Amino acid sequence: MLRYSSHVIATLCLGAAVSAHTELPFTAAYTAGLVIGSLLPDIDEPSSYVGRRSFGVAGKVKEAFGHRGMTHSLIVWGVLAALVWRESASPFAAGVVLGYLFHIIEDFFSVQGVPLFWPFSSKRWKVPLYRTGKGMEKLFVAAAWVGFVYFGVSGLFYEWWRSLLAIW
Repeated sequence: MLRYSSHVIATLCLGAAVSAHTELPFTAAYTAGLVIGSLLPDIDEPSSYVGRRSFGVAGKVKEAFGHRGMTHSLIVWGVLAALVWRESASPFAAGVVLGYLFHIIEDFFSVQGVPLFWPFSSKRWKVPLYRTGKGMEKLFVAAAWVGFVYFGVSGLFYEWWRSLLAIW
């Protein structure tokens, strides 16, 4: 698994790219949703960033489904996305849904892979490009920082600050 900070920056870069190429606004609410969504799939690991803050939920999920089981499935993501979107078709909800999806995609490129079609198949799908904490992950994170800054200075940072100031 990528470290939580790696998931956050990679997801922010991908979320910025989506925002730059669609009508989806790059707001504070959207970016908050991206960050939260990027961390949620690791609720199945008690030692993860979100797992340590889950009041014991992560241990129960890991016990029942294992790490990178149910929470890393496109099927489960689709059900959760439909429920979240049905309740709130907002920039925050879009961020949560996309952040969660990007986390699964990011882990797809790890040597461990992800069970994309759980519960129908437990086969782990992967294109093994990196191992956590090793050089390739660091290279991906550096590229994500560059991409995020690129999209940001192309106008998204201004849009983000305007949305934050609108809250006040």
